[in-house]
Amino acid sequence: MKLKYVITTFLLLSISFSSTARIKLGVIWKYEASGFFSPKIDSLIVKEVSQGSLGYESGLLVGDSVISIQDCKIPGCSASKAKGFLKNKKIDTLRMTVKRNNGELVKIRIYHKE
Repeated sequence: MKLKYVITTFLLLSISFSSTARIKLGVIWKYEASGFFSPKIDSLIVKEVSQGSLGYESGLLVGDSVISIQDCKIPGCSASKAKGFLKNKKIDTLRMTVKRNNGELVKIRIYHKE
């Protein structure tokens, strides 16, 4: 039996262990993951976007459903891999494809700024 975990919010904007280690997108995510030892992302949806943030400037909208991040398809992308992509400042350009509420597919590029 596959265990399913629903995690209501995932905040990537405030807490950081090192100011040089994490990118701050200004986005609160809602996601579902399944699996226990190696969880996979089932869905990743934008819950909130802070005005003026990197996420806002890139065009992310509340309700956008991420269907790929750095060519890792959702559903199916490992949770640790997706989390690493969303936090890693060493990635100059974070690439996502999102599905809007109207069904439109949009390519999003988030350019890291120092």
